[in-house]
Amino acid sequence: MTDLTLLVLVKNGGPMWSEFLQWHQDLADELVVVDTGSNDDSRQQALDAGAVLVDHPWGDDFSAARNAGLAVASGSWILILDVDERISPRDRATLRQALHGSVDRVYLQETINYLDDPGHLEWRPVSGRYAMEEQGQTGYFSARRIGLFPREPRLRFSGRIHETVLPAAQALRWPSVDLAVPVHHYGYTLSPEVNRARRDRYRHLAEHKVRENPQDWSGLLELATAYLEDRDIQQAISMLERVVCGPSGLRPVVRGHFLLGRVRREQGHAAAAGELLGEAVNQDPTFLFGWLELIRCRADAARWTDVARLLNQAASHFGLQEPLLVREELRYLIKTGQLPRALERANWLLETCPRWQEIDNLRQRLEILVERHGSA
Repeated sequence: MTDLTLLVLVKNGGPMWSEFLQWHQDLADELVVVDTGSNDDSRQQALDAGAVLVDHPWGDDFSAARNAGLAVASGSWILILDVDERISPRDRATLRQALHGSVDRVYLQETINYLDDPGHLEWRPVSGRYAMEEQGQTGYFSARRIGLFPREPRLRFSGRIHETVLPAAQALRWPSVDLAVPVHHYGYTLSPEVNRARRDRYRHLAEHKVRENPQDWSGLLELATAYLEDRDIQQAISMLERVVCGPSGLRPVVRGHFLLGRVRREQGHAAAAGELLGEAVNQDPTFLFGWLELIRCRADAARWTDVARLLNQAASHFGLQEPLLVREELRYLIKTGQLPRALERANWLLETCPRWQEIDNLRQRLEILVERHGSA
């Protein structure tokens, strides 16, 4: 029996598949590749890499494909990756150490989704935490998933899209434990055509998921997000209104309040936005983007006393050095005429996140304003 099985889905992997195989050639004791219909040389590359190859015709179901791979895996532990993902070499010792832990748990990993789009709802600037992996990238958004778990017949994936073993782990009463081994995902850095095809596929699967279970809060949120990406605002609102009526405390419901609050703010409905966003941070005070959106809602109305109070409340959860919170502080300082302090904070932000173009542009303008003010 091997220690670690790396399980990957592939379909026409192209150059990225070759890079994936080379990058991870020493990561696992066993490689299981589920091919869902390649007509290039992806299957042969897998065989050349010594993989256990599973042919599984695509049936609009990521869980079915993952489970086909689990059925033939022989490792004590399973690690899930996609072709456009990487594990940093510096984290591999930590990954290996986790294999010696208890086998009645599953591990949560951060997924760092790189993309050059500061307008994304949960975009963050890169900070040099992973210099090699961040090379050429300006920002990312984070997600969490169960990526490492013991091989156990009762642990199987569910969900046509954003598939997970979490329900199965919960049925076993196994805890989900954080693992400090992030997954670096580069899928959003590909061509616009590739990303358009991905959005279309995910929207199709999310619609299928919701038809199968209209009370699947995660599915409703996934579909709402797909509609927002396509700027189909009315359809997104319809889904989000269903989500916010779900049971309190569920992460999809919290995010539903956040997304609907943002839409209402952008539509100019400040009161409704404030109520939704306030509920989001009330249900989950650790959700940074709920705080950020609520602060912007108050700033839109020039309620600067409220903004200062919310900044302090958010800092109690995330610290005074959270870059996105400091950006909101910067806006507050500028709007209230505290330009020298704003320049100090802008300089600090660029020391922390040197590739943040928005802040660099802002700092240059602040330098001019502070100099003029000082010479006036």
